[in-house]
Amino acid sequence: MNRNPMRGWTKAGLVLLLGSVLTAGGVAAPAAAGGQDRGHHRGWDRDRGWDHHRGWDRGWDRGWDRGWDRDRDRGGEVDYVALGDSYASGFGGGPLLDACGRTAEGYPALLDALRRVDREADVTCAGATASSTPPGAPAGPVDLPEQIAALRADGSLNRGTDLVTVTIGGNDVQFGAVVQACIGPVLPETCAPAIASATAYAQTTLTAQLQESLRQVRELAPRAELVLVGYPYLFEAGTAGPLSPEAVALFSQGTDALNAVLAGQVQRGETFVDVTDEFAGHGVGSADPWIIALGSEFQLHPNATGYREGYLAAITADVHLGHGKGHCRGRR
Repeated sequence: MNRNPMRGWTKAGLVLLLGSVLTAGGVAAPAAAGGQDRGHHRGWDRDRGWDHHRGWDRGWDRGWDRGWDRDRDRGGEVDYVALGDSYASGFGGGPLLDACGRTAEGYPALLDALRRVDREADVTCAGATASSTPPGAPAGPVDLPEQIAALRADGSLNRGTDLVTVTIGGNDVQFGAVVQACIGPVLPETCAPAIASATAYAQTTLTAQLQESLRQVRELAPRAELVLVGYPYLFEAGTAGPLSPEAVALFSQGTDALNAVLAGQVQRGETFVDVTDEFAGHGVGSADPWIIALGSEFQLHPNATGYREGYLAAITADVHLGHGKGHCRGRR
């Protein structure tokens, strides 16, 4: 991935678009672990084959956790820590605030602006992968294992943490290569195999990487609600553009598969936030897109409206933030 997520595409055209989709800062990050290329970014979401209703929690009854920590519901602020990639950092939402592509419109910043939320740490970084992928920072993005290590070192993620959000995985599944394989006015023969390969990677290697990282998060912050936040559909269904309608449908299925992997990691008292409903009708090719079109430095990322009306709206609908310390429970 390039640290500057889309700079390569603007100048090199659609084909190069896929090699640099998700990063921030203009540094090309080489191949990811397991053969996945860093230049392949997010935009994958989850598998619509399962019930993608809000705050999905693997079938656990949310009523269980509404009572289990009642003694912790004592008012005050929700101590919040954010991890993840550029879809978490707010890349595309406004002026970049640092080398990791964070903006004031990223959902960690928007949540921090809420009355009861106190953002203790935001280690999100555009271009991040779930595994440690060379080069590390500062030459490359800060990946999820390094994000967790930094929080461990400075003590920001601890027993007092109430809420942790994570969006990760798009870079791991070679997003850029998949878009490239699917570009064209008609469905290319390369599209379905690319999506199948990315899906298989997500369901095996990525799943194992997530399980280990999330285990560490739970260990460091055992009282926090862990919230995994998914990806939107990038291209509007039924529209023709860089991808044919048939390719858009396949690409969205790949997004579903990635989101299903994220949703599959949640345990009792945790939440998966599905953002696809909020973004419906606002993909590339729609009359009112919340995803930035190809050709921009920030292409295929949400714009400011997408972060506010898509990500923030979905998270605040699914995660209860109004009861203060230790009680941020989501809904089914």
